[in-house]
Amino acid sequence: MKKLTALVLAAAATAGASTLLAQSAPARSPRVVSRPAPSESAGPEAVHPQAVTGTASYSVQLNIVTRVQGSSFFRTSVDITNNTDSDGVVAKLQYCYNYNSSFIGCTCPTGSAPGPGCPSPPPALAPLHRQENFHTDDIVQYLGATPGVLVPGADTASFGTLLVTFSNLPSGQGWEGTVLARTYSPLDQSNPALGTVASAYPASLFFESASHTLVGTVRDTIAAPTDAGALRSNIGITNTALVNTNPVIVTLQFFDATQGSATNGALVASYALPHALAAGEVFQLNNIWAALGIKSNVQTCVVFADVQSATGNERIEGYIAILDNGTRDNAFFEMKCSAGCGLP
Repeated sequence: MKKLTALVLAAAATAGASTLLAQSAPARSPRVVSRPAPSESAGPEAVHPQAVTGTASYSVQLNIVTRVQGSSFFRTSVDITNNTDSDGVVAKLQYCYNYNSSFIGCTCPTGSAPGPGCPSPPPALAPLHRQENFHTDDIVQYLGATPGVLVPGADTASFGTLLVTFSNLPSGQGWEGTVLARTYSPLDQSNPALGTVASAYPASLFFESASHTLVGTVRDTIAAPTDAGALRSNIGITNTALVNTNPVIVTLQFFDATQGSATNGALVASYALPHALAAGEVFQLNNIWAALGIKSNVQTCVVFADVQSATGNERIEGYIAILDNGTRDNAFFEMKCSAGCGLP
C-alpha cells in the first residue's frame, strides 16, 4: 500500500477529455484564506455573529457546477449566505467551465470592468444584509442570463467550478459567509412531477487543499450488488490556483482495499489526467471501473491523486461521487489531503 507520508454526474460528458482552448480567457487570481491566530491567554473562541461591519474577505469554491442534458437533465442550485450581523456583505462570482468537451476558461470576476477579454462579468448580487441568503435553482442559467458572460451555448450545457469571494465581513475565519450547492435531476425524465434525486455539498475553504497528494475511497458493486445497491464511482480533480495559476499535472493510483481480496493492498490501476489542469479547471473521470478496466472482484479501492508538477506551489482539491447505477442517487465525498496540506 502506498505510504501516506510520501459526480457526481453520469452525464457530465462536458467534463471529459478537454483541451485547453481560449488562452486569452480571463485568468483566475490566486487566493489566500487565513484564520487569525488565537492569543495564548484567550480561552475557547466563541463562534457567533458579529454586530459590526468589517473589511475581512475570503474565497470559497464549489467544485461541481453544471447544467447539462444527458441521460437526465442535471442542474445545480446554489445558496450564498451571510451568517453574521454585518450589513452589506458582498459576494463576487467567477465561473470556470468546460463546454463542448473543451475547457473554455474563467469568467471575469463580478465587478470587473468590461474590456478586451472581459466582455461582461457575472452579475453582481445585491449586498447581503444580516443573516440574508441568495438562492437560485439554476446557477448556470442565472449566469447565462447576462449577455456575454458565457460563450454561446454554455448556458445550457457546461460543467465547472464556481469561486465565490466574500468581502466586507467582520472576520475571516470561514463561517461568516457560506456557499452550498445541490446538483439534481428528475427522478423520472418523462414526469418531473415525481421529484428529483440530488447530491448536496458545501463549498471548500481551501484549508485541505494539497500541493502533493489527496486520498479517498471509491467503490463499485455493479457486478455483485449488495444491500446498498449496484454502485459505481466518479472522481473529480480541481486546480484551485490557491498559490499561483500554473497548470497542474495529476496522476491517479488505485489500490485494492476489498475485504478478503487476494490482491488487497496491490496497485490495480493507474491513470494520468489527459492534460494539465488550468487554474479553476475541474476534470471528472466517470465510471472508474469501466473506464480503467478494474476487475469486477475488486469492489473497493483507496485512490491517491498525486501532483506531478515541479514547482511545489500548485494546489489541488478532489471529490468522489458514489452513485447507484439504477436510481442515479448519488453521494458526494471530499478527498482528504495526504501530503502537502494547507496554506503555504
